[in-house]
Amino acid sequence: MFKKLFLFIFVTAIGLGAFLYFTRSALYNYDVAADYAYDFSDKQATITVLSIAGGTLSLPKKEDMNRSSFLEISVRSTPQSKILRPSVTISDGTSTEVEFYEHGAAGKRYVNVSKFVEKGATDLRLIGKYLSVDNGSVQLIQFDNIEFEGKRVLVMAGHPDDAEISSFGLYSGHDDVYVVTVTSGDAGPFMYDEIYTDPVAHYLKKGEVRTWNSLTVPMLGGVHPENILNLGYNDARLKSMEADKSLVASGRYTEISDMNTFRKQNSSSLAVGLVGINNWESLVGNMVYLLNEIKPDIIITPSPKLDMHSDHQYTTHALVEALKQIDRHDGHLLLYTNHQVVFNERYPYGDAGALTSLPPTPRGANHFGRLYSHPMSVEQQNSKILALDAMNDLRLGTDFRYPLRAFKQAFETLWSNLDGSNEQYFRRAIRSNEFFYVVDIEDIYDDEKLGDL
Repeated sequence: MFKKLFLFIFVTAIGLGAFLYFTRSALYNYDVAADYAYDFSDKQATITVLSIAGGTLSLPKKEDMNRSSFLEISVRSTPQSKILRPSVTISDGTSTEVEFYEHGAAGKRYVNVSKFVEKGATDLRLIGKYLSVDNGSVQLIQFDNIEFEGKRVLVMAGHPDDAEISSFGLYSGHDDVYVVTVTSGDAGPFMYDEIYTDPVAHYLKKGEVRTWNSLTVPMLGGVHPENILNLGYNDARLKSMEADKSLVASGRYTEISDMNTFRKQNSSSLAVGLVGINNWESLVGNMVYLLNEIKPDIIITPSPKLDMHSDHQYTTHALVEALKQIDRHDGHLLLYTNHQVVFNERYPYGDAGALTSLPPTPRGANHFGRLYSHPMSVEQQNSKILALDAMNDLRLGTDFRYPLRAFKQAFETLWSNLDGSNEQYFRRAIRSNEFFYVVDIEDIYDDEKLGDL
């Protein structure tokens, strides 16, 4: 009897181990043992060569500590990392941060040490879990943080919730902020199938609710309603609009092209100047109008090269076109990415509350001048959780009203955590920092740099 039980446990353990190994391996569509390919030689970076031994290094003493700082290290994963998530814990003796990597990660990686530099830490300890950090020379790569004091910030979001996912911590901590969402969010999954049988009615209501989300949730971050707008364009249609300038777009599932269907919810006086029909020229024209009215110093917008959602890419394409039309040269773009499909939708890796650092580069690095890591306290992270929870599309659907469907939802959530496929923003976006690529607006007039944004 004991032998049979032992054999059963042994076979089950082997089976579970094999399952976890293969599901973890399938999470990545790039070589996790390859170096991250960043070249900082032509960037606005200060590079200092340091030495690490036994996981310990000393930071240089600097008077100016208002910097975003990253350590370039080499790592080697242990066999356990094929199943268990590898990480590095960074400690200065009084506080710690954790940064997670891919299963089986090896090669050149970057550790975000910005918070430790800002607090004036002198010695750091890097403790690997299921990986080791190579001894020897390492590079400390630092970027002067851009100045936000006295600057006006404009957040451009492709969809309702993109502003919150990417930069709630940043915009909620700044006084002079505008949040502009381009689309109503009237596409995506058929979330409320237990309420609506008619797809048109469903997506009209979904667009209405998500537009309302985009106009109200920024108020949780202290943004005045006068500074919040939704342009009312249809979800998943921007790429088609740019490709065919004569196209008057309509909803993917509703066939409705009247932007006032969703735009009418705006309360800001700026909405009076939003004119035109549902096409590319109108989108760019509306952005020109808003740029002239708002006059932002810093614009937070998606990275067209790294963010694989077409609405995100073409939000920034339209913005760049509008900036060129008004011949704007000064100021900065802060590029973010919410959908790294080319890498996978699970970056940044590991648990909520951990650090976000540089993403992998299977397609090469995009153009930037600087990197910016915006710190978030635990309280700010908690506020961001509630802001995301106020976005209907980020929550589970209303299946909870039915016991069997509620059980199915719970099982799917549990399973996604067991097999490592959890893509929820409540894990990916709730971090101890928000990460941006900084581009000088002047660079959009350089075709080589523009093509690599």
